[in-house]
Amino acid sequence: MKFKKIKLESLIILSILAFIIFISIYIRFKTYNPEMILDYDPWWHYRYTKMILENNLHPPKWDIQSFFPPGRIVQPFLGWSYIMIIMYYIANIFSNVSLIVIGNIAPLIIVGLTVIVAYILGKELSNEWGGISTAIFCTLTPTLISVSMAGYCDTDATVVFFSFLCIYSFFLAMKKKKLPFTILAILINLAFIFTWPGAWYISLLLSAFIPALILFRFVEQIISQKSIKIDISRLFKEKKFIGSIKIVAIILVILNVLGIILGFGNMVSFFFSGLGFVEAKQIVNVSVAELQPINIFSKSGFTQVASRVGTIPLILTLVVLPLLVIFKIFRKIEIKSEEIFLFLWALATFYLILHGVRFSLLFSCAVAVSAGYVIGNLMKFISDREIILKSTFIGLVIFILIMFISDAILYSEYASGMAVDNNWIEMLNWLKNNADKNSLVATWWDPGHIIAGYTGLKVHADGAHCSSKGCFPYPHNTRIQNMGRIMSTSNEQEAIDILKKYRQLTPEQCQQLKQKFGDIVPEDACKPISEMYFISSSDLIGKFTWMNYFGGYRAPIKNPNDFLENPGVCCAATPKTEPGYMSCGEFAKKGKGVFVWCPWVFTLSDIQQDKDGNNIYLYNYGNFQIAIIQKDNKLIPVYNNNFIINHVTFFLNGQEQEEDLTEYEVSSMKKLDGLIWMDPSFKSLIYFAPEIKDSIFVKTFFYNGEGLDHFKLVYQNPEIKLYRVDF
Repeated sequence: MKFKKIKLESLIILSILAFIIFISIYIRFKTYNPEMILDYDPWWHYRYTKMILENNLHPPKWDIQSFFPPGRIVQPFLGWSYIMIIMYYIANIFSNVSLIVIGNIAPLIIVGLTVIVAYILGKELSNEWGGISTAIFCTLTPTLISVSMAGYCDTDATVVFFSFLCIYSFFLAMKKKKLPFTILAILINLAFIFTWPGAWYISLLLSAFIPALILFRFVEQIISQKSIKIDISRLFKEKKFIGSIKIVAIILVILNVLGIILGFGNMVSFFFSGLGFVEAKQIVNVSVAELQPINIFSKSGFTQVASRVGTIPLILTLVVLPLLVIFKIFRKIEIKSEEIFLFLWALATFYLILHGVRFSLLFSCAVAVSAGYVIGNLMKFISDREIILKSTFIGLVIFILIMFISDAILYSEYASGMAVDNNWIEMLNWLKNNADKNSLVATWWDPGHIIAGYTGLKVHADGAHCSSKGCFPYPHNTRIQNMGRIMSTSNEQEAIDILKKYRQLTPEQCQQLKQKFGDIVPEDACKPISEMYFISSSDLIGKFTWMNYFGGYRAPIKNPNDFLENPGVCCAATPKTEPGYMSCGEFAKKGKGVFVWCPWVFTLSDIQQDKDGNNIYLYNYGNFQIAIIQKDNKLIPVYNNNFIINHVTFFLNGQEQEEDLTEYEVSSMKKLDGLIWMDPSFKSLIYFAPEIKDSIFVKTFFYNGEGLDHFKLVYQNPEIKLYRVDF
């Protein structure tokens, strides 16, 4: 048997791809932990993978742990769990490997495969240079690194991998125009949808591709003929054009029919649900910084996006790509249908990025391919130029790619900080070892996935947003509002009354639940919990603004003077200012935002003495200042030289001390019935407005539940306070 000789050029390309794969995996391996999954959200996928594995590969129909009571219906998009199970079985052929280890290495494997697919797609659109550039820009972009580190077994890495694979399979089907390649494209797209419900965005791009292709060809005709007369018949006589439309139509029709049959939905329903997501019909979306509108053409907006996808690829996409398209059109250089799809892809994901950097992952895919396409085409243009010009440009490209790789290595150090810290692990271990298995854990929604995945207990809410269609009778919006109210209220009985309804459904609610979902509802869904635990954690200090907002509270800020008279307020950047209140935040001039109550964290900036030798500790929060005056054996807090704050908590020799200045009067100053809580190190302090100083959150986190009858402290560390709720 004779073997074909491998060309030197092919060996070089294979070596470069191997190097990119190595670097991509190496920088992500820093967070590898064979005993722990990274961050919070990936625990959802790990838990579902484990459930399927323990259920003889049958998918669960009902998730009793999430959004209890009564749990929630399980969506059919479990492809990523089955992919990890396949990896698990393959790995165990060679060695005894745990599922957590697979959860650690699964994103690394997908990233390695993405290098190959990205190269093939980039090469298809231009040449080898375009393929290599695409592979580097794609897998080493900051936004992908941050969600594909070892242990981060969320679907993000698969979204990028399948996006490239689906689009390439589509190009291949258009190019070959044969049934097997069309079937392959359908199956790959179906696998993507099975893995991630948002995968229908590829189908939407395909459907938009047909009119975009027609429009682009019309523009080409107008420019080439220098006339606005359009010969439609000429366009539809082209075999390539008609063949492309037929392939796209076949793929779309079959894919949507199969989607409906298999319960995956269709692209039309996805389009309208996607609009709902962008328009924040889940109320929690307005509180997610990554889902706030941005102006990419402003300095801050551009910097924000560039930090996610890379400055050079972004410039190549936003500036050089349009210039390249215009150049090709006016030079009458043929633009292939694949290239037109690329322009559409870049434009569509650019529109998404305007609605928040959360969509930067999808945008990064289009940016990587666009930047690779630009580099590949520029390489074509200089291929027959003078050796000095050619060498200089090649050197510049290599320098850009090396710098991008270098930045990726540095960024991976930052991304390594997503590991769950020891305080949370210790608290979770306490729950796992001490709480009854039929317990419910209630807190703000963020850590719901890790609580359920690590401890096996039920949770009140988590990050898998659930509308009224999937969560009855208390959807995500209701639970967010309820927990915001619980944390913000100063009325313990009000908080307990809200928590009571999450112990068990009423008989009427249980009956309605079974009528709505049928036999898939397990009996345990209607049974009461045995215990309820409540978590108050330090991260909620920064999140209190939104807890207060969703809890229904508003600060009475109707004009700038009200703001000066009411310290301890923050702007909830809502899409629309409410009647009777002053707008605020970055988009205040557009009538957005509303003020609510929140903690203000001041940091020590200076220590001085007054004329009597009394120490004065100056603390700053933006443009605001609190001076702590040590006088007459008292700590007297003065806000902006105008107000004395009535209540102070500080620590002396490790013992908590209280200062009540209600009766302390200074004729030249007003009084604020707020609260100062001083860090034991005296390096910072927190101010709580009168409206929240006695809130459930403040009492449970800062005062260990003192004065509360129904919250019993069972575990604490510097970051977390865990309570058993006694009804």
